[in-house]
Amino acid sequence: MIRIRPLFPTLAALGLVLGLWSCAGSSGGKNAPARGPQVWKPSRPDPRNTTLAVIAGRPLTRRDVDSVLATAPPSIREDYLVDPEQYKLLVDRIVQQQIVYLAAIKTGTENDSAYRADLEATQRQVLMKHYYQKTVQSLPAIPDSTVRRYYDAHPSEFAAPGRVRVRHIQVATQARAREVQNKLHTTAWENVCARYSTDKVTAKDGGILGFVTSDGDQVPGIGKAPSIVAAAFKLKEGEVSEPLKAERAWHIIRVDQKTEAGPQPYATVEHQLRGNIETERNEHFQEALLDSLKREFHVVVYPDSIETAMKPVLTPAQLFARAQNAPQAKDRIDLFRQVVRDYPNDKSAIQADFMIGFTFAEELRDYPSARAAFQEFLRKYPKSDLVASANWMLENMEHSAPPPGLEPDSLQFEILHQKPSPGTNSKP
Repeated sequence: MIRIRPLFPTLAALGLVLGLWSCAGSSGGKNAPARGPQVWKPSRPDPRNTTLAVIAGRPLTRRDVDSVLATAPPSIREDYLVDPEQYKLLVDRIVQQQIVYLAAIKTGTENDSAYRADLEATQRQVLMKHYYQKTVQSLPAIPDSTVRRYYDAHPSEFAAPGRVRVRHIQVATQARAREVQNKLHTTAWENVCARYSTDKVTAKDGGILGFVTSDGDQVPGIGKAPSIVAAAFKLKEGEVSEPLKAERAWHIIRVDQKTEAGPQPYATVEHQLRGNIETERNEHFQEALLDSLKREFHVVVYPDSIETAMKPVLTPAQLFARAQNAPQAKDRIDLFRQVVRDYPNDKSAIQADFMIGFTFAEELRDYPSARAAFQEFLRKYPKSDLVASANWMLENMEHSAPPPGLEPDSLQFEILHQKPSPGTNSKP
């Protein structure tokens, strides 16, 4: 039995669209004459359209509820129609949804920006869904010949295991099983089964166990019993076995129905096979449709940009630290330049700009590049605390080692730990 959950359940299964009173409080255009409150009063009872509730002066009738139920699957609809409690819960749910809807309209929720965003997103999804469904529905039906041709070309896909329906007489010992076997020569199976079988569940109905299959060793009511399964497929219909030992008892079995392993009939699998072919066809069609739409709307994807976008975004201080720790001098220069390019207003850019010239001079001994870098630094940052160091490097870098405090390791350490100036956004 389907139960409605107590708080705003999803009634999508019923196709519930509560637009029955969407015009409540208004019966004309903007220039319609004003009216007083509309109060609904019951007229003569109509057994074909009973009024079930009144909401804001408007009746909720049996036909309203029936129109909701008409969109439900038959099994769900039947649940509500035969169970008065279920029907009452459905009416209560319709009332709840309608009063919440009216409250939302009254308070102007439809003008809320979040609601508008949700509505737009939903409309977008529904629009795409209907476009795709309409496009797929325009495809021709799968011909019967295509389905049959696939069936004939792939027999192994439709192979079914052999099936045998088995009856049994269960006894405790092999000697008792032999006695039962002898009785069956002169007495009907049903009578022997009812008298001798220790399986009280099946003894009265001829010992029917059910079907065993050639691809397994399970026997209904007994469990794993490979000896019984093997014997069942050796016997012909109506034949009785020798005594068979299972895990907990001895059994005499009789085969009632037997179907050898083989392909399922075409009529049995046609509907499912057609659905599978249609699904596969639709998947290929979807890929082709998307490719054609990409061409139609001139889609260009940039893999390099995607790779760049996936890289973590470093702060100026993090990027500066990465530059300092790079193993190769040329790599450090490239990373220092990136700090200057990407974060020109951060204090790390001043430090990185200085380190470009310093690395050229002290590690690569590329004095022309170092001189150009320091001159550019002085032009850009004439008031920096590092101006004196830059001037010293310009005058002395080709002739002597840097003065105390300007060694590469100590300089990088000092720069890394300088406090940021006011107004900067990061800590170098």
